[in-house]
Amino acid sequence: MAQFLKDFPGRNGLLDSPVSVENSGGNIIIVRPFDARNIKVALFDLDGTLSDERLGWPNVMMTSNIAFLIALSSPHLHHEIAEKMVIEDIEQTIGIPTYLQMKRLRTMIEANGYSGPQLDPMVFKNAYNAALVAMVTARRKGFSAKDLRITGARDLVRRLNSKLEKGVYLASGTDQEAVTESVEFLGFSSFFATDRIAGAGRLNPEEDAKEKVIANLLTEHALQGNELLTFGDGFPEILHTFHAGGVAVGIVSRDESYYEHLGHFTLAQKEKRLIAAGAHVIVRNPYHDVSLLLETIAAGY
Repeated sequence: MAQFLKDFPGRNGLLDSPVSVENSGGNIIIVRPFDARNIKVALFDLDGTLSDERLGWPNVMMTSNIAFLIALSSPHLHHEIAEKMVIEDIEQTIGIPTYLQMKRLRTMIEANGYSGPQLDPMVFKNAYNAALVAMVTARRKGFSAKDLRITGARDLVRRLNSKLEKGVYLASGTDQEAVTESVEFLGFSSFFATDRIAGAGRLNPEEDAKEKVIANLLTEHALQGNELLTFGDGFPEILHTFHAGGVAVGIVSRDESYYEHLGHFTLAQKEKRLIAAGAHVIVRNPYHDVSLLLETIAAGY
């Protein structure tokens, strides 16, 4: 996380006061000046930006990581202590590649008395992914694709795909196969062809999928950074778009954690993180008014 945090723009470029867009009901907030006149391509994150399929992911990761930490620590940590350690680590690393989070889990286990054979972070990652896949599978049986799409997301993607010269792309920290399945299930495949989708499995597990995609996108299409528009609820896509010179729209979508009532994984924390990462526009109720959001982006500030 440290290598990312040192690049966070923080208050750099922030307006003295955020501007609530008229008639948005406080749902669209401009926090940095931007110019979208040159936009030619849009990049979307998946989970939390277009999809609610993995809503509740913090609960899954918390359960899995706590179980490993307790089982492999020596002497075994009490649940309350392990829970506190894991929640602090996940909150500090939200958005970095899952494999790197699991490397940190290994370090945590080793620091708490583990002395057996060398641990493989991929084992922890696979356990978390298996639980996540099971949750998504169950959710698809109980809900329709429309139910699991964030309201207005398909309309937003459709309109940008038809409007922008280079269309739309998707990048996700979720594994490639799972992302492709989600795109198909949710009804986005007519916009995101296979060569326009990048998931974590296609890259080195320690590489940031979003950073790589943004770099490749600009290079392959000979685009300037100011021709990129990005929508995402995680800091990597926002951060890398900011540094590329593009326009970053931060999506403040719910994560639905058991720990929200204790002040963890909250909407307020997500919004603060997106702004610190370089968001120009914040959307608090995605996508309450797609037309107004697109008008706001086109107008710039």
